[in-house]
Amino acid sequence: KLTLTRARDQLIAQARKRGDGRRPLLVLRIAPASSAEGAGAGSQFETALSLARFLTSREMADVKTVAWAPRSIRGHGVLVAIACEEIVMASEASLGDAGIDERDANESEQAAVSRTVVEAYREIADAKRTMPVALAEGMIDPAVEVLQVESDEGLRFLLKSEIEDFRRDREVISEEVLIAPGSRPRFTGREGRQFGFVKYLADDRAAVAKALAVPIESLEESQSLLADWQPIVLEVRGEITASSVSQLKTLLGNHLGGGANWIGLRIDSVGGDLAACVELANLIAELDPNSVRTVAYVPVEARGGAALVALACDQLVMHPEATLGIGPDAQLPPDQDDRKLPPPLFRNRPAPAPPNAAADAQLQVAATVASIRDSLARRADRPWSLFAAMLDPRVKLFEYRNKASGDERLMSAGEAEELDDAVDWMQGAPLRAGNGPLAIVGNEAVTLNLAWQNVDNFDQLQRLYGLDDVPVVEANWALKLVHALASPGLATFLLFLGLIGMYVELKTPGVGVGGVVAALAFILFFWSKYLDQTATQLEIILFVGGVVLMLIEIFVVPGVGVFGLAGGLMVIFSLILASQTFIVPRSEADMNELRRSITVVAAAGLGMMALAFATRKYLPKAPLFNRLVLEPPPPEERITLSHREALADYTHLIGVAGEAVTDLRPAGRALVGGQIIDVIAEGVPLDRGAAVVVVAAHAHRVLVRATV
Repeated sequence: KLTLTRARDQLIAQARKRGDGRRPLLVLRIAPASSAEGAGAGSQFETALSLARFLTSREMADVKTVAWAPRSIRGHGVLVAIACEEIVMASEASLGDAGIDERDANESEQAAVSRTVVEAYREIADAKRTMPVALAEGMIDPAVEVLQVESDEGLRFLLKSEIEDFRRDREVISEEVLIAPGSRPRFTGREGRQFGFVKYLADDRAAVAKALAVPIESLEESQSLLADWQPIVLEVRGEITASSVSQLKTLLGNHLGGGANWIGLRIDSVGGDLAACVELANLIAELDPNSVRTVAYVPVEARGGAALVALACDQLVMHPEATLGIGPDAQLPPDQDDRKLPPPLFRNRPAPAPPNAAADAQLQVAATVASIRDSLARRADRPWSLFAAMLDPRVKLFEYRNKASGDERLMSAGEAEELDDAVDWMQGAPLRAGNGPLAIVGNEAVTLNLAWQNVDNFDQLQRLYGLDDVPVVEANWALKLVHALASPGLATFLLFLGLIGMYVELKTPGVGVGGVVAALAFILFFWSKYLDQTATQLEIILFVGGVVLMLIEIFVVPGVGVFGLAGGLMVIFSLILASQTFIVPRSEADMNELRRSITVVAAAGLGMMALAFATRKYLPKAPLFNRLVLEPPPPEERITLSHREALADYTHLIGVAGEAVTDLRPAGRALVGGQIIDVIAEGVPLDRGAAVVVVAAHAHRVLVRATV
């Protein structure tokens, strides 16, 4: 409605400048996307009715609205079409089956449609008289019967319930059932022209311009009217890697949160890491086109994985001589018929182990295409074989035309056979003759409806959308540092430092270098993962909670085990979750990412244990460090000390007061009865200087408690 209002205001201003008194035309092109069954299908009734009422309101009275249907319209898109003053249709396109979504909602094709819905169709049809009211009701209500009646006044369309009243005052020459009860009426453009509710027949934009007597340039969609664009441009150049995609994801997330709604991707790449390319393409395709417009601009080339990213955008704009096609690294043996391809690519069956590198590459491409079929192609609303052709030279594309709807689509023979209405799709000429690699230049891409426009430079692209000086967003040093720290190698090193720091801190009294190193390492780890959008507050809370539980196990209730085990598991889970973007894996890509996360944490843990073992075993004997770390006493001395400790008896000190000469955490030393002995604090840890009393003594093990 906002777009229509802007278009109306612009047209009225232009009409006033001309001063010729002509009422300006506003054409609404109502068409499905390439993979949809019909425009309007799946639309919510309330939304379609709101738009239809707006079109019939006084606000739009100053312009003449024309609905152009180059392809079939089904569902509540019919309501929008009949709200316009004129309807222009392709001869083979159809209009009707308006109640398809109402039947789906009621789980019965014969279910009665709500009277509210029926009355809305009557209201809109009566407001414009573009379509006879009886025909409009017959399209939505399966319970009614519509008659075509010829009388002395001409041809009329009436409901069965209206025929008797009509006969009283007029002579009926003939009558014929046009819509039978329970039917799903759909009228082609030719039939609509015959019945009078279609004004002109036009299969393409040039024919519409000729029928309406306007220049064809005036029917180009003005992108500047669609929204108040808040644009940014992201550069996708050179090899696409996991690191570059991670940086682009962060930049995109930050600017979407800041209100950006026009995302331009300037792509000049031959691909790279296939998994990274698919990840970026899925990220772009997942953006809601109703709130964010994504535009790919290809000035030179986009091949392989980069082509997937370009096709995932809402609109593709290319230089006339730019290239869209298969990457240079695709060297698989060609095949004239994709139906002969191995099962993994098109049937999702298990494949035998690859005998060589070429077969291994083939299976990798097969797995990628399988994931594209399930996600990317559906989100981007393009044929999956089009994406497959950018990766596999054996996929041959053909121009297909639907003889029922007039829809044209570029796809493979394998995909055409899988369609529900496969019998209606007629195969045309192949996109490329021979076995050469796929390479579509900009001019051809526009002809094939793969690209929206051709431009010579980026300035022309900006003018298409009414933009000026679009900012190019690039990663700064801080973002590069964050992504470097979040990389698997440095993340493993940070975890290693943090675990070693914790180990050293627990082995030395007080807060020392180990605690500081551990704190800094874990802060850097979670900071980088948080800015990399893999860690959230959940992982940080799990980690802090796990450390607290382990400290409780060590200092408060030693020997219980429950707190230490729970705390250790929480720390491990938090570190793994902080390294990935999901909680529960749901795909093969998620499983691969989970394996990487576990590998990083396991490598850091094993490294810490190896260093701890080496420290205890070899450091005391090293020439440089033997002064820092005491070497354990020889076996003979250890036996003597054990014997002395066994003979020690401190039971006589029970009840004797004393003073802690060190911090008791919980072990330490205290001055009791004039001698300094090793003690253990019962309950809470005690600080140095605290007054204590001996409560129990078992040989050399003395328990003390703080005195009140």
